[in-house]
Amino acid sequence: MRNVQFILGGFFSLVFLLFTYWQFNDPDPILWVPVYATAVYTALQAMRGKTNPELLIVLFGLSFFAGVQLWVEMTAWEGFLTDGLSMKTHNQELAREAVGLWIASGSFALFYGLAKLK
Repeated sequence: MRNVQFILGGFFSLVFLLFTYWQFNDPDPILWVPVYATAVYTALQAMRGKTNPELLIVLFGLSFFAGVQLWVEMTAWEGFLTDGLSMKTHNQELAREAVGLWIASGSFALFYGLAKLK
């Protein structure tokens, strides 16, 4: 079980580091850099086997419902990509942000489940 947690923690650490890096070019990095940096922190802690289940529950709730809020703010589904990764429409940005939060939610739930299996 320790190896699974180590591998998944390392994988999600890299994923969320990449997400954090991409947010420096976002119109509102002051919001999104700390969000993904928190996900990096929890993934690194999971990698070390030092998860905090209560924190993971709180972060799961915040990220999941924030993703729902962003998703319902879309006025139309326009997909994630057009001719590249740059933001083309507001709806695409909302969709990307919602899914990014749901990826973080999934990692929080996964780390919580792994912590409970110990």
